[in-house]
Amino acid sequence: MLMFNKNTLLSGVVIATVLGITVSSCKDDDNPTPPPPTPRSKSFELKGTGADKDKKVGEITISENTDSSVNVVLNLTKNIKDADHGVYLIAGTAAAPKTDTLLKGTFKGTGAALKIDLLTKVKSIKVSKPGGVQRDTAFKYNNALELSSYLKVMKAADTIAIGSFGKSN
Repeated sequence: MLMFNKNTLLSGVVIATVLGITVSSCKDDDNPTPPPPTPRSKSFELKGTGADKDKKVGEITISENTDSSVNVVLNLTKNIKDADHGVYLIAGTAAAPKTDTLLKGTFKGTGAALKIDLLTKVKSIKVSKPGGVQRDTAFKYNNALELSSYLKVMKAADTIAIGSFGKSN
């Protein structure tokens, strides 16, 4: 009888050890590391002016990076070769613009389709207010889409492309 109790006790210890190892090795599978979120992206059409007012002449695309910064890219099919062009992202709408300039830049035209990186890996921008005052403003993906603004591409005083950006679209 004593021999039977020893074997039972030993078998119980072995079974408990095997179960403990099995449970502890499977414990990590219950909470796997989630995959990184898929970066988001949204594009807005730019239309021409004058005879091209109903024609798409480009688009502005905002994309989110994995570190929550954003990129803003301008793809333009209409521009004037070797001419300096101005790019302006202005608060408000084209019909009711505000005085805040969110982005101001320049590029030299090629006469062919071109891609311009307006912003790369930014989390905030300096907004130009009336009187030359600048204010830092958050510019992450959701912040940018909540802005009511429009983009204008100009060659001297002539607007060659215009379109809504963010909430105003």
